Amino acid sequence: MDNQNQRFLKKENIIVFFAIFGLIFSNPVQVFANQGGSIPCLLTLSTSVDASIISEKISVFPEKIRALEGIKLEGSLVSSIIENLVKGFVSNSYCMWACRGLLVSLTASQINFLKSHLPEIGIETLESEAEPVVGSIESSRNDPPVVPWNLTLSGSYLLKQLKNLTGKNVLIGVLGPDFSFNHPSLEGRISMVKRFGPPPSVNDSPKAIEDLCLLHPLGVLAGVHPKMEMGVANELSIALALVPKGKISTPLLLAALQWLMEPEKGQKPSAVLICVDFRSVPPEAVRTILRSCRTAGILPIIPAGNISEKIGGMAAFPECLTVGAIDQWKKRALFSGQGPGTVDQTVILKPDLAEPGVSILGPSYSSEGYRFGSGTLQAAAHFAGIWAQLRQARPDDDVDSVLYALATTTEDLDDPGPDFKTGIGLVNPSAALNFLENPPVPPASPTRLHP
Repeated sequence: MDNQNQRFLKKENIIVFFAIFGLIFSNPVQVFANQGGSIPCLLTLSTSVDASIISEKISVFPEKIRALEGIKLEGSLVSSIIENLVKGFVSNSYCMWACRGLLVSLTASQINFLKSHLPEIGIETLESEAEPVVGSIESSRNDPPVVPWNLTLSGSYLLKQLKNLTGKNVLIGVLGPDFSFNHPSLEGRISMVKRFGPPPSVNDSPKAIEDLCLLHPLGVLAGVHPKMEMGVANELSIALALVPKGKISTPLLLAALQWLMEPEKGQKPSAVLICVDFRSVPPEAVRTILRSCRTAGILPIIPAGNISEKIGGMAAFPECLTVGAIDQWKKRALFSGQGPGTVDQTVILKPDLAEPGVSILGPSYSSEGYRFGSGTLQAAAHFAGIWAQLRQARPDDDVDSVLYALATTTEDLDDPGPDFKTGIGLVNPSAALNFLENPPVPPASPTRLHP
């Protein structure tokens, strides 16, 4: 790195950077399509930033969002340094602070030029695409009881009855395909919406299977039915990021996740429910942003997938809470993805846990307005709702403390101990909350005898 850009990392220049900080975040999202032979890329820099200055600047923020502000400030500073290095060389760029880098479109010759002339810049191509996680429609049946089995089995209804926990004042981010989500059951639940990519054609009419990709799991998460219980946490708020409903480019996915980390200034979600995934290993940039979510205190929740033989894509990452599906007899659904996950040749225990995901009632585009559907996305929506209930009760606990309480009080399923079918099993949210409210007393230190 030349002397000019080394100076960007010094104290006085960091302060100047903060003076223009607002301009960086006001830029619109750029869509990097593979046009004219260009390739979407993430440019990164290994150079460290003066941590003391970052710490000083974020100390004024409330503790709850301090880590998020630190990620934003450091990532944006690094992005601006990269932008300065490649100024005049690229025409389209977007600050990807959550990945500590800069999104650009480059031709193969430009990539080779940067590698040879600016070796300090890391270049990752982002040609992989994600897809919606698709479940299956169940045949019509008689109305379920007022409290369906899935809400009883998951423990969410008991938590609602005992503690009046409905997710009130809790924000959950949802990243899903750009299908219609307008339905009476979700009235007042979706507080923010942002579309990433072109809007869908006005001539598109909803297809039955599309229910299972967005609308149905939204209803499982937070919907209200006129005659019975349906949504797990029907007073939470949803920030909804919409991505194309077919193939989803990695840059759009990254931009959507970054927006969900702070959809409104100073407000972050407690979790992000991700309704799409990759068929193959995602780019490292995707894992980086999921790691940023965890650092910021945001839990990424993702379905295990509906291919029973494997768990791959983002669902294999340890940064995600991966949810498999079980039926009303607490047996793994035959379609539910089985682990292990493998990341960088390391075996990861996946799924993490299991929730109801077979014959679940949710909203529909059909004339009846509701339908039964199955899938690991429905199971993941259950856990996202339970997470909102627990965060309503314990807003100041860190993510790992809540996860530990859940793991400590879980009901083991399938093989004894954690397994590759249902993970640690079925969580008991009421027991987990009791654990958090009444932590066990640590054992006393043994008395030392002295002669």
